[in-house]
Amino acid sequence: VFTVIRYVSETALIRLVDDHEETGEKRSLGRGIQMGWSRSAFRLFLIDLLIGLPLVIGFILLFLLALAPLLLWATGSEAAGAIGTLVTIGWIFFFILLAIVVAVVITLLMRFFHRACVIEELGVIESIKRGFHLVREHLGDVAIMWLIMVGVGIALALATIIAVILLVLIAIVLAGVPAFLAGGLASLAFEGPLPWIVGAVVGIPIFMLVLIVPTLFLGGLIEVFKSSVWTLTYREVRALEGAESS
Repeated sequence: VFTVIRYVSETALIRLVDDHEETGEKRSLGRGIQMGWSRSAFRLFLIDLLIGLPLVIGFILLFLLALAPLLLWATGSEAAGAIGTLVTIGWIFFFILLAIVVAVVITLLMRFFHRACVIEELGVIESIKRGFHLVREHLGDVAIMWLIMVGVGIALALATIIAVILLVLIAIVLAGVPAFLAGGLASLAFEGPLPWIVGAVVGIPIFMLVLIVPTLFLGGLIEVFKSSVWTLTYREVRALEGAESS
C-alpha cells in the first residue's frame, strides 16, 4: 500500500509542478491524485526495480568477494589469516566508498529518468535513455544544480535538527503534565510500579503524536521542495536542448 502511495504521489507531484508551469493554474488535491494514478506511476516502479535490483545484487556479490580473503584462516597460518583480514578490511572500505559514489550518481540520474517518464510519458527503457541523454549533454548545468541542492540539503538538515529538538522539548512538556497527573491519581489507589505504568501509558502516545506528526509533515514539505526543484530543472534542461537544436 505504501509503495503504491509513494509512486502515485511522486507522479502526481511531478505532473502538478509541470502542469502549473505550463498553464499557471493550481490543481486541487483530488485532481493531483487523478494525475498521479496512471501508467507512469507503475513505470516509475519498474524503472527503480530495473536499476536497483542489479545494483543490490552486484554489491552483495562484491561484499562476498571482499570476505573471500578471510578463507586464508582455514590454512591454519596466523600470518596468512592476518593478511586476509587486512585485505578484507581494505576491500570493504573501498566498496563502501564505491557504493556512496554510485548511490549519488544513480540518485541524480533517477530524478531525470522519472521526469522523462512522467513529463514526456515515455516507456521504461526510453525514459532511462532520455534521462541519461539529458544529463550527459548538459552535465555542467546538472552538476551545478546538484551542488546547489547539496548546500540546500545541508541547511535543511540543520534546520530539521533544530526543529526536532524543539519538538522534543514541547512533547516532553505536553506529554509530561498529563502523564504526571495520571500517575499521581493512580498512586492514590495503587502502589508499586502500576502508577508509573499508568503515567507511561498516558504520556508516551501524546509524546509520540506531538513529535512524529510535525516531523513527518516537515519531512514531506522538504521532499516536495526537492522534487519541485528537480522538475523545474528538468524543464529548463529540456528547454536548453530545444534552444540549441533550433
